[in-house]
Amino acid sequence: MGCLCTYASYFSKDTNLTKTAFGVGVIDTFVAIMAGFIIFPAAFSVGIHPNAGPSLIFITLPNVFQKAFAGIPALSYIFSIMFYILLALATITSTISLHEVSTAYLREEYGFTRGRAAKIVTGGCIFLGVFCSLSLGPLKGFTIFGLNLFSIFDFVTAKIMLPAGGFFIAIFTGWYLDKKIIWEEITNNGSFKVPIYKTYIFVLKFVAPIAIFFIFINELGLLK
Repeated sequence: MGCLCTYASYFSKDTNLTKTAFGVGVIDTFVAIMAGFIIFPAAFSVGIHPNAGPSLIFITLPNVFQKAFAGIPALSYIFSIMFYILLALATITSTISLHEVSTAYLREEYGFTRGRAAKIVTGGCIFLGVFCSLSLGPLKGFTIFGLNLFSIFDFVTAKIMLPAGGFFIAIFTGWYLDKKIIWEEITNNGSFKVPIYKTYIFVLKFVAPIAIFFIFINELGLLK
């Protein structure tokens, strides 16, 4: 959500936010579903349980490639290499988008030059990333509440910060932000009609917060 908000702030005034947001949501959901249709059947077809997290990427999928091309080992290596090259490219592009959120914040709030802000964010990410990586190896014995450092970061960001951020954004936009500002932004100051405007406000006020709250407590294991 930080990426979407940061990138959206760079849009020109004539950008159709409603159409753009809808397109991004549809494409993102479609890609996620297609990935599930590809990965899970592939794993089950060779008798491998698709665990979540790093084990899916670095253990499950390599075994899938190995068993899928058991008769031709060369193909197994070729597809594994291609997969990890594409994964690295996807990681780099995702890193840039995530990096921009913190970089833009430091630049705009504290007046840092873009280069200095980028260096600070990069240094912080490397510092924390080293310890997260080591927690999967030499430091795996160091745990807090039974979780290593990598798992703690993953838990806090994915299961607490992400849903909490979405929840409060929906509450703030739906209940506290001036509706005139919302209307001007999504209609480009009235230059085109948005028939779903009232539905959009209703969803932000009632549907989204409730849905995110249930997702939140489910992720914490409180919803049985």
